[in-house]
Amino acid sequence: MGEINLNSAKGKILKEAYPFVVPCVGVGVVGMAVGWPLVGWVGLFSALGISLFFRNPLRRPLRDPRIALSPADGRVVEISELEELEGRPGPFTKVSVFMSVFNVHINRAPVTGKVVEVSHRPGRFDAAYRQDASQANERNLVRIRMDGGREVICVQVAGVLARRIVCWTAEGKALLQGAPFGLIRFGSRVDTYLPPGFEPDVRIGQRVWGGETILGYFTALEPAREGTDSSAVASS
Repeated sequence: MGEINLNSAKGKILKEAYPFVVPCVGVGVVGMAVGWPLVGWVGLFSALGISLFFRNPLRRPLRDPRIALSPADGRVVEISELEELEGRPGPFTKVSVFMSVFNVHINRAPVTGKVVEVSHRPGRFDAAYRQDASQANERNLVRIRMDGGREVICVQVAGVLARRIVCWTAEGKALLQGAPFGLIRFGSRVDTYLPPGFEPDVRIGQRVWGGETILGYFTALEPAREGTDSSAVASS
């Protein structure tokens, strides 16, 4: 895994779309050439649809250490409180965003900080909107340490159609608020786990946009956890 800069690709189609788009274009061209217009149009429209799934729209994130931004486009499906996360001590406020196949697939950093953990867990490919998908499905965890020691965790969760989680960052890398750190092919969900002192400002069912919609506010400073480095890098 390596960090990627998508600034030059804003408003364009991600290269991850090419393995899907090129064959569809090929089918479309061949279908038209041999006199099978139905096959040709299906191929060409499929290529267009897949290209839209992998679009990278221009976003203008508000960079403010007092807020957390949505890590994905989609709909809020869960807001809950947890005491721990797979052995990591809490408490946490969990905000889950479900991405359909029609949403932008890119995942963005909710806060500025340093990546202190990236871990992948195998699992099932159940419907991602189900509450138990957070623990049962294949997933990738990115833990970000903010300046001051607070930590925010993003978990990319695979789903029925989303069988491929892509992560562009790695431990030790810096992330700016709103910067892309990965994608999930063809939808699924992203769970964000926020530390004490965070107050959600979204509701279940609300539509959100990655890197732009404010999930909520840090209303109180949390002391740095024992053993953490409070000098998180805040630049890319």
